[in-house]
Amino acid sequence: MTGFRPVADLSREERARVGALVVGHPVFALYWDAALDAAAADDRSRSVLLEPEGAVLGIAFDGLSAYTPVGAVGDAALLSLPADPRPLELHLTPDQAERLRPACLDRLALEDGLRFYARLLADLPEPNPACRRMGPAELQPLRRFYAAHYPATVFSAWMLDLPFVAIVEDDRPVAAGGVLARAGSRAMIGNFLVDPARRGEGLAGHVLAGLLAVLRAEGVTTALLATNDLNPAACRVYERAGFTLVERRVQLDLHAA
Repeated sequence: MTGFRPVADLSREERARVGALVVGHPVFALYWDAALDAAAADDRSRSVLLEPEGAVLGIAFDGLSAYTPVGAVGDAALLSLPADPRPLELHLTPDQAERLRPACLDRLALEDGLRFYARLLADLPEPNPACRRMGPAELQPLRRFYAAHYPATVFSAWMLDLPFVAIVEDDRPVAAGGVLARAGSRAMIGNFLVDPARRGEGLAGHVLAGLLAVLRAEGVTTALLATNDLNPAACRVYERAGFTLVERRVQLDLHAA
């Protein structure tokens, strides 16, 4: 993508500029800290487009690019995002969505309200013992699970290290969820999925509680997550579990070019 540079290639001054843009925002600060950690490990999947008074944070998942503008981002930078031919997930302010929407043309697959939530992990319910941490041996069953029931999700093998948990019955997952980004004492969680045939049994809540328990045991003090207005059932699960809303944005999902 023109103008985007891997975080690993940014100078100290440029990194400080981005850090100043995200300070105080729990989700975007986590995105940035996780990008710095990835760059230190020679992971070049995180990138940044620098603007005079803003930036666009980018991350390449398996089969999907996600972009999040922070600060003041000009039209040229914003309108360059659909030049990425991969499937896209764009996290925008309402004004940015209004400016970008006409450039999406027939690639726009979905527009939805995006909700960012946060929860401190000082007090947690007892996790269901059936929910357990997944490892490399479960990678292929998890891939099949997501491909069958949620093919549009962002699932990558490295997520198993962050960690990832599931309820497994008869050697196949029936509910799962994990961490999308982690830095210091904060973790961004997501990818929650329940087998459609098993919905209504409370499995999503069990997976959420199990994941939070694993994270707290590993020193995480704050969990963050993003969900959508079109998924009110998930919003209810998170709010019942003690998550509070910290910001709303607009999510535009674009088909591959």
